[in-house]
Amino acid sequence: MGIRSAAVLVFFATCIFATVSASKCACRSLPCGPSNYTFYLHNTVYNPAVDNADNFTSVYGLPPNVTWPNPFSFGVTSTFEDPITVGPARDSQQIGVANGFWQIDSKQSFTLFHVFTANITEGEYKGIINIIGQLRESDPVRYMTVVGGTGDFLGARGLASCVLVVIDRTPPATWTLSFDLDLYY
Repeated sequence: MGIRSAAVLVFFATCIFATVSASKCACRSLPCGPSNYTFYLHNTVYNPAVDNADNFTSVYGLPPNVTWPNPFSFGVTSTFEDPITVGPARDSQQIGVANGFWQIDSKQSFTLFHVFTANITEGEYKGIINIIGQLRESDPVRYMTVVGGTGDFLGARGLASCVLVVIDRTPPATWTLSFDLDLYY
C-alpha cells in the first residue's frame, strides 16, 4: 500500500468517524435550564421545650458521648426538609423543598459538610438540583458545588453561593439562607 493510498484511507476513515460522531452528538442534545437561579431556604429547628412539633423542619442528632473536650460539637448532625421560596420572607411563594443533612466534621472549627437536593416544583423551571460541599460557618459567603440535576436542571453543574439572610437563636431557632446558583450544562 502506497503513501497516497494510506492517505486516502485515513481521509475516508476520518470522514466516516466525523459523520457518526456528529449524528451521535445531535441525539444527545439536552435542554438547558437557567444559567443563574436564586432561592431561599427556611429552617426551623425542632425543640420540645417550646412544643413546635407541628412546624419544625429539622432535627439534630447529638454526637456520641466523648471523653475529650468538644467545643465545636464535632459529630452533631442535622437532617432537614426545609421550604424553598422565591424571596427572603418566610411567607414568600413556596417553590419547592430542600431535603438533606449537614454534619459538623471538624474538631477545630464550626465546619459543616452539607448534602442536599433542592426539589423545585413551582415556577418557570422545575426539577431537582443536587448540592454538596463543606463550609465554615464563620464565612460571610459559603460556597458549595452543584453536582447534578433533573428536569429543567438536567445535567447542571456549577457553584452555589450561600449567604445567611437572618437568624433567630431564640427557641425554636430559625434561619433563612439565600442560594445564588451559577449553572452550566
